[in-house]
Amino acid sequence: MTLRMRVPTKRLTGPYLAFRGQLHLEVYVGLFAALVLLSSCTSETKASDEEAAASSFCLDLAVGSHLPRFGTDGDRLLLSYVLSDTSGPARLMVREWRKGEWSTAVEVASGANWFVNWADFPSVKPLGKGRFYHFLAYSGDGTYDYDVRFGVSGDSSSEHRILHNDGKPAEHGFVSSAHRPDGRLQVTWLDGRFTKQEGAAAAVGHDHGGGGAMTLRTANVGMDGSVSERQELDHRVCDCCSTATTVVDGRALIVYRDRTENEIRDISFVQELPDGSWSEPRAVSHDGWQIAGCPVNGPALAANEAGDAATAWYTAADDEARIQFARYDREKGTFGPAIVLDDDEPAGRVDVKVDRDGVAYVLGLSRGIDADTGELRLWTIQKNGEVKERAVGTMSTARSAGFPRLAITDDEIWVAYTSTDPLSQVKLCRIK
Repeated sequence: MTLRMRVPTKRLTGPYLAFRGQLHLEVYVGLFAALVLLSSCTSETKASDEEAAASSFCLDLAVGSHLPRFGTDGDRLLLSYVLSDTSGPARLMVREWRKGEWSTAVEVASGANWFVNWADFPSVKPLGKGRFYHFLAYSGDGTYDYDVRFGVSGDSSSEHRILHNDGKPAEHGFVSSAHRPDGRLQVTWLDGRFTKQEGAAAAVGHDHGGGGAMTLRTANVGMDGSVSERQELDHRVCDCCSTATTVVDGRALIVYRDRTENEIRDISFVQELPDGSWSEPRAVSHDGWQIAGCPVNGPALAANEAGDAATAWYTAADDEARIQFARYDREKGTFGPAIVLDDDEPAGRVDVKVDRDGVAYVLGLSRGIDADTGELRLWTIQKNGEVKERAVGTMSTARSAGFPRLAITDDEIWVAYTSTDPLSQVKLCRIK
């Protein structure tokens, strides 16, 4: 069952998809009122009068910054991003929100052999008194031969560790994580160890030729950097869509884009059971999106301390692009009916957060004024199902702009995204 909450003023045709090896955008110009332009924010200053309708202020981070991502443990809020410029190799930077302001940027890690990608990017998250961080580093000669490497600030290891233990030069990435009650992190990733099989045909992009399928795996990472309880959760999943992990009632819950033998790529979930085992994969919503290639448009998932959880995702089933939302039913151990938030040819690239009262916030990239510009929209979904939406800015639909990210604190909403005009630069905006 799907509930439609927004009726478009104009129906457009054609998919709005982004493939890893090919960017396919079919967007027709539509007219609508642009409420704000967050991209005009100036460094360390408050937003203009026009922007004040949606935001309190915006900050421009360093030129060359991109791939923003928030990380929080419920108390500390971090913003990480990658800095790529002519001064040296790629650097993973982090700032922390402290006493009403963002701290000075600190370099966490750097490397000349990193795999830096618009859809598969590093993270930094509080872990105890320190930080967990991860990045991707090449492990072989193939375009997508890279490892997930991680570190824990304050641990005894002087070298970065590898999250997985297969030793294969293959794709490993799309990491997500959540804090467990015992202080460890539940870390989830896509693992391509079976995509490299001896004698298989050479792969092109994410067509793995005669190799096996991408798998979904998870493990626990301790505050000392130790990795335990590695295990496979799904043997065949979509190759290059982000995963999302949270914890509800002390047990992990994971959503991801699945992949059937006949190329149905809907959103599925697995959950940790009371005895510590894992459930079989189940569909969040039976959208029935059949597509031969990966759309590079994964789901988002969030929960509050009370156990209110929700997910948001993009689909183009039946050639109708849309952003959808569903809440997790803790008593039934499944997700409720999908609500359509946007079916006016959105680009997707969603994020979701749930506040302490159970109110959900979804950020997504909707159709903009032209093929190159999308509108950032924020949906607020009350627990009773009431939905409100508003525009909070614009951003490029190009792959180089990446994914907008969302964070909430007790009384503030933060949006981070990458501006690409004229140079790559992260915009960090507080929304009223």
